[in-house]
Amino acid sequence: MAARGEFTEQTLEKFSLLLRRFARYAELRGAAVLADVTDQLVEDFVIAPGRSRHGHVTNAAVATMLLRRSVLRICYRTLRELGLSDADPTRDILLPARCPGQVRPLSEDEVIDLRHQASFVARPSRHGAAAALALAGGHSGEIGHIRVRDLDLAGRRVWMHGSSKVDARWCPLDDWSWNILKHRAQFVAARQLRPHLVPAARLAVSDRRAGDAQLQARACVALRDLLTRIGLGRDESVKPASITAWAGVEAFTVTERIEDAARRLGLRSLDRTATVIGHAWHTTPTRDEEEAEGEVDGA
Repeated sequence: MAARGEFTEQTLEKFSLLLRRFARYAELRGAAVLADVTDQLVEDFVIAPGRSRHGHVTNAAVATMLLRRSVLRICYRTLRELGLSDADPTRDILLPARCPGQVRPLSEDEVIDLRHQASFVARPSRHGAAAALALAGGHSGEIGHIRVRDLDLAGRRVWMHGSSKVDARWCPLDDWSWNILKHRAQFVAARQLRPHLVPAARLAVSDRRAGDAQLQARACVALRDLLTRIGLGRDESVKPASITAWAGVEAFTVTERIEDAARRLGLRSLDRTATVIGHAWHTTPTRDEEEAEGEVDGA
């Protein structure tokens, strides 16, 4: 899982921790080898009570259950690709939505699936470039404006601009996005017959004459296509903006400062930022939020 570069360091650390907890849980339940793990055991782990950081045993929060299911879903996908299992014990585990009736950020397993789908192509594609820019924090109104000259590969960042609704800014690139955009820039440069035009070449939209509305529409089409490929095309709570919102969630997770999420997304309102990333920033942490990182009871 680590070798593919689809995980950030923080995500890999979190997923590894939960996989180790699942291994302990399965062992305590009598599963000595992979074949002993049943669908019921996996579901029991996902919904098991947990311990809050204060040591209290409570029912698992929705965020906790979604995270556990995400970890196991990615684990079993990897096992299938390695030929070690043909099972998917998470497929029938239904959990409540994070924010019913609203556009939500992608979850960690969905982001990994998105990277996975965008990577397995014959050549560096505009779909991959659009995904990389969105995961860096670019909005659909900005993605079509980003050109080769906006990339700072040495600084591992991209200058995001092109929308009057958000502030222009530098957005950091993780390893996956940096690699995707580097190869896309090289591909675009190789196809350009006039070298002096390379810096002005767009990364995610090829039409040089498209207007703002057309650029945004084409960026949305590319992102929707990827969302459909990973099975989220019919999820009404998932839109292209869900990919961008992930960047805000990631920034907030690292620093726990809503201002950093707003800066990453170029948003001028902290209230708007909190809505986009699904965070009740005016309130004190709830028991569910405290519990999200809690130990599985009995593991």
